Amino acid sequence: MTSPSAFDNFAPALLSIYHKDREAFWSAVMAPFLAKQTSLLDWWGHLRVDLKLLAAFQGLDAEARNLLRDFSQPLGFDLTRWKSNRSQYFKDAYPVFAFLVVWMDDEGLHDLVASFGEVLRAGVFAVAGYGILDENVDSDQPSPVEVLTAQALIAEYESRALKVFGVNPANLEILHKMRRLFLDAEIKEKYCRHQSSPYRLNQPEELGAKGANAVAPFMLSLDKLGRADTIDSYWRVFLLFGAAIQMIDDWQDLEGDLSAGHYSYLTLMTQTDWRGEPRAAARMLRGEQHLVQATYDRSKEMIAEARQILTGLGDRHLYRMVDVTELRLEQYFRKELRLNGA
Repeated sequence: MTSPSAFDNFAPALLSIYHKDREAFWSAVMAPFLAKQTSLLDWWGHLRVDLKLLAAFQGLDAEARNLLRDFSQPLGFDLTRWKSNRSQYFKDAYPVFAFLVVWMDDEGLHDLVASFGEVLRAGVFAVAGYGILDENVDSDQPSPVEVLTAQALIAEYESRALKVFGVNPANLEILHKMRRLFLDAEIKEKYCRHQSSPYRLNQPEELGAKGANAVAPFMLSLDKLGRADTIDSYWRVFLLFGAAIQMIDDWQDLEGDLSAGHYSYLTLMTQTDWRGEPRAAARMLRGEQHLVQATYDRSKEMIAEARQILTGLGDRHLYRMVDVTELRLEQYFRKELRLNGA
């Protein structure tokens, strides 16, 4: 008898731990989200972690690689060897997967919990496809093979997602909307490259748009629950705290972004001439405490709005991801940007 795969065993393993000690579960799952790089070893250093939780995550990376290798092998190559296929993106999604399992279980979506292995498999194709596409359109020398393969991966993801959640007009529209939000953000960013920032000063939440594909399973679940009327509110929550995360990334990637001609949101908030040599410009901008403070304040405002929306929705779980995003924000601005009072 074949033992369950890591993907198929993921949901039952997580739920057995969650129902035993909910607070310890959330502490352990969210701890790596605070780190610069997510690693399974992060769980070992967490005092309240359950070894079963570590085991639940351990096989995911290997199974994801096998899935992608099997997909690309008939095409004559192994895409898991590509630098553009960043496995870190998959690890970054661990807290989202964990949140989704618990949320589905509490909402009574037991059929989806039972088939969560298929949700994870679809997620592998989404993460790889959008990640490879993003890496290539950011490059001065994109690979046609990789761009085309990314499209094939995204098509595979959407096909698998519809097999799990069902094919109907509402689900087709949700997938189309999430894909379009991502592509619109990328097109705008690339169109403005070496010219201006693609963002608007009074709408910092637009920074979160590129994470749209990651929340599609949650939106599909809302429709299944008959709560399609809350999709726009939940999307705004994801947009707001996703933008706060992106603000951190913009500070981290500042020199690289300037070198590539991508002028991030924070360049809109300074009067300083930052178009000089990228390393010197990045150092100068990081030294502007009023700029650091302004981007921190904008991020805190977005998190506060996200929390307010969740209160109105009566949400019991997503607020944890908002809380840990705020903690990550405060930690980064205090330790890395040396902002007093963060």
